[in-house]
Amino acid sequence: MQTCFALYKYAIIYYLMSVNKQLKVLMINYEFPPIGGGGGTTTRFLAKYMVRLGLDVSVITAKPRNENTFIHPDGFKIHYVGPTKKNHTTTYIKELTRFMLTTIYYSKKIISSIQPDINHCFFSIPCGAFGLYCKKVFNIPYITSTLGADVPGFNIGDKRLNTYHFLTQKLTREIWNNSSYVVANSSSLKSLCEEFSPKLKLKYDSITNGVDTDVFYPLGSQKKTNQNEIKLLYVSRLSSQKGIETLIKACGVLKNKQVTNFKLTVVGDGPLRDKMFALIHQLDIKDKVNFIGWKTLEELPDIYKNSDIFILPSVMEGMPSVVLQAMACGLPIIASRVKGFEEVMEENVNGLTAEYNDEIAFANTIEQLIKSPDLLNKMSENSFEKSKQFSWQTIAEKYLELYEKTLSNPQTIKEKITVTSS
Repeated sequence: MQTCFALYKYAIIYYLMSVNKQLKVLMINYEFPPIGGGGGTTTRFLAKYMVRLGLDVSVITAKPRNENTFIHPDGFKIHYVGPTKKNHTTTYIKELTRFMLTTIYYSKKIISSIQPDINHCFFSIPCGAFGLYCKKVFNIPYITSTLGADVPGFNIGDKRLNTYHFLTQKLTREIWNNSSYVVANSSSLKSLCEEFSPKLKLKYDSITNGVDTDVFYPLGSQKKTNQNEIKLLYVSRLSSQKGIETLIKACGVLKNKQVTNFKLTVVGDGPLRDKMFALIHQLDIKDKVNFIGWKTLEELPDIYKNSDIFILPSVMEGMPSVVLQAMACGLPIIASRVKGFEEVMEENVNGLTAEYNDEIAFANTIEQLIKSPDLLNKMSENSFEKSKQFSWQTIAEKYLELYEKTLSNPQTIKEKITVTSS
């Protein structure tokens, strides 16, 4: 029986490759660089490495500029939908709703143009709704990648997010029920998915985020740590989830302890920007914080390489791409002792942890690394080595296996529907 199934599987894949020349994948994500954060980064690099594996990849995303289509240098095509999005750092519920309705409205045109064999939806809502619609109407199978805040139960202390999850839980379950696979980007997020919908346990998989070592790598022997000014780095949204207030307060604690040989660079933007500046002024640490705003993905490698310690005091995470990027550039990590970091961080190996929302604990942890150059250097080496476990090549191969399993399942694949626009 197993032999018959294997033969059937490879017959399907051979058919797809021979008739369609390439396996066609449509990725859907409302955020994609320059819009958004780690979720968009995940889509970009997975698309890049899927192209390297020989797939024909297209991406549907929100419109950051006036173009309608764009051939990315990495070989995949980007299709923009909806009104141009001006704020690249923050997405609101009305924008999620608009993206969902817009993609569904144009679905016939999108499907007829791309003719995908499978859809890959990043974030359950809004993108999974497009996958659900296309399966019901065009018989195109899809998988859903959950990345954190789209999973009910992902608790960051924000009542608005909890209300959003309550209102959308039925749609989330419907999307997951009809997905061939529901993929979480960490083991802790997978557990959260199983808590929300335990009946789907066989559909859940865990595939981590990755890092592109062609782009992110250490400065090497040219880098010299200046003990007179250790360079701390924060890269993320300025939001309560990411803990920027805790980090700024920790810098104030360090100053009060007469630890002054540091400079924090803050990269990002978001709703807590004004509050952050107010805290900096209140604590009188303007000389210790360098705010450089939101930077493009292309600008980040040099920023990482010229830093010494990466800090992310989040309340909760799925699996933050910025931590993997920092590790690949050889930075030790200081992070909250919460779910989402356990697969990328080893305590006292490539980083240190502190209780979230505890600025004193973070200050003490930062001080420990500042005053221990040998430990800092050792953790830097360990971060770089550990980052090699998260290569996008390996991760793309795992996703390709899920695509193939989906397309070889007799229950999900029937005769492909050819859609033509009228």
